[in-house]
Amino acid sequence: MPDITFTTVGSLQKRLVDMGDDTFAEVTTQPMLMPAAWTPTAIFNGRLYPDVEIQIIGTPSTAYVFQDSFDGITFNDCNAWDRSGLSLTAITAPGRYRLPGSCYLKARQGAGATVMIRAGS
Repeated sequence: MPDITFTTVGSLQKRLVDMGDDTFAEVTTQPMLMPAAWTPTAIFNGRLYPDVEIQIIGTPSTAYVFQDSFDGITFNDCNAWDRSGLSLTAITAPGRYRLPGSCYLKARQGAGATVMIRAGS
């Protein structure tokens, strides 16, 4: 399988494939999703984004538990990672967290805080 890397130019995220001779060819380009409000019970299509980050603003009244899916239909619980790289099964405090990329995402549960989402490097 060829090596794939991602780079950001302006507001575009570019997916590059290694041609095997120390050069890369652009495979896809998509706009980055700048931070935006997200209702986490709604499905987010993050399949094109290897990098997804959320920010929880305010203390949740119910812990957020996120799920991911390859097909957008069958969801399974997934981990989130805090700024220190600690893997979490539930988010109970305000802060910034990373979620799995290259898949569909949603929250199985969670309430009481504002959630912002950003995708792309």
